[in-house]
Amino acid sequence: MILFDPAHPGELIRETLEGLREETGQKLTISEVAESLGTTRKTPEMAIRLGIGLPNTSAEFWLRVQENFDLSQAVKKVDVSNIKPIWKPIITSFLPA
Repeated sequence: MILFDPAHPGELIRETLEGLREETGQKLTISEVAESLGTTRKTPEMAIRLGIGLPNTSAEFWLRVQENFDLSQAVKKVDVSNIKPIWKPIITSFLPA
């Protein structure tokens, strides 16, 4: 169960870019970063490149951020009220009676 709305990866990138702008005065958009990394905004390749381009992060980090965000959005949209279990697990005890 997700207890909070996870950040969208783009929001984390945007915050990072704002920090860089404050430090350097250089203003970049997410699209400009993607272009400079030689990729599009929404691909696993972007995660790999962000992991290299943004120190102290990894591709796995960026993929998890995206996955958490996507799952959070799906939980809000998917109606599961009519779904029934496919099977009921059989619970056996290995302890002597």
